Amino acid sequence: MTKKITAPVEEKDFILSSLISALDFLKQNKKGVLTALGILVLAAVIGYAYSTHVKNVTEKSWAAYYTAQVQVLGGNQEEGFKQIDALNADFPGSDAAEYAQLFKGDMLYASENFAQAADVYKPLTGSTNETVYTVASLSLASSLQAAKDYKASAEEMTKFIQQNPKSFALPQAYFTLALSQELAGNKNEALEAYKHLVENYAKTYFGSVAKDKIKELQK
Repeated sequence: MTKKITAPVEEKDFILSSLISALDFLKQNKKGVLTALGILVLAAVIGYAYSTHVKNVTEKSWAAYYTAQVQVLGGNQEEGFKQIDALNADFPGSDAAEYAQLFKGDMLYASENFAQAADVYKPLTGSTNETVYTVASLSLASSLQAAKDYKASAEEMTKFIQQNPKSFALPQAYFTLALSQELAGNKNEALEAYKHLVENYAKTYFGSVAKDKIKELQK
């Protein structure tokens, strides 16, 4: 025979008491409870709407970037750049807009329009996206270097190094700094930067090249 299990009297009383208390509270505070529920529902609706909006914006911005990229790579650079600038205006601060600007800067650099490339990279050094910020900072310094503005290039890399002491891009930053100092005729400053590379990043590509640079400068 199956033994019927019943809850202790104290437990029954507690459950019943809790239910009665809850019902009394609802009766006495019906308006307040309904208002609270309404706020929760409204918050949920707003949250869903915002999430949907963000998703739509993200999809549209990346679609616009892809379209512009196709134009540039297809040989219609002028139209592609117009679309990239429109993307930047329509979705300011979005990842798609910032990566599109990086792409534009890279295309300008590749076609040896170094000063124009620097102008594109410069605003991106204020990005909150760490990858965009890092790439833009290094690219800006390289563009200034290619445009023979060695002083500005060295200043950009010095600032980057000081503000990002643990960045994965430090080997390249130090190399760009060293090369700009070398091209500017600042031999001692260049040697100092190259030696730092050898001492701290010997196993990297930039550390390896720095060894040869030191030998050349010490001849």
